[in-house]
Amino acid sequence: MNKALFLDRDGVIINYIPYLSKPEQVEIPEGAGQALRQWQDAGYLLIIITNQSGVGRGYFSLDDVAQVHAQVFREYQQFEVSFHDVLICPHHPDEACKCRKPSPYLLLQAAKKYNVDLSQSYFIGDAPSDLECAIQAGCHPVLLLTGRGTSTVKQIEKYSIEVTIFHEIYETIKLI
Repeated sequence: MNKALFLDRDGVIINYIPYLSKPEQVEIPEGAGQALRQWQDAGYLLIIITNQSGVGRGYFSLDDVAQVHAQVFREYQQFEVSFHDVLICPHHPDEACKCRKPSPYLLLQAAKKYNVDLSQSYFIGDAPSDLECAIQAGCHPVLLLTGRGTSTVKQIEKYSIEVTIFHEIYETIKLI
């Protein structure tokens, strides 16, 4: 079986901008390219799991999301990092879809598609929905204190399992 590093997008692999919709807004955090390259070299599949409710809200289109992701991929190619897949929930929160985090649906779909052992995998995020998704899927939750992480950490005691916390994504290589 494979192991994966599941990654939230905004506030984790790119700097947090609410409803980011333009490729020119993409900035990767310092040290992120080198860190994800180390995860990749250690045999982890890099899979992005992201809620993009701006589509459902009418703020931008799925084509806009695809253009942003193309820019993300270009930025990380400088570090020879390639993402195995990106799974998106484009729905408005009120739609009650099955794919919006904290639902583990997209993560479980990726695990099935790529034969991933979730007990040997991690999910790095900055929001409660990321942590809850990881926990429900049986994956190790990792909180970054970037993006929305500084407010998320204030709720950390509510989780039934230990959540590993780091200030920046480059620190996560300690888990390898």
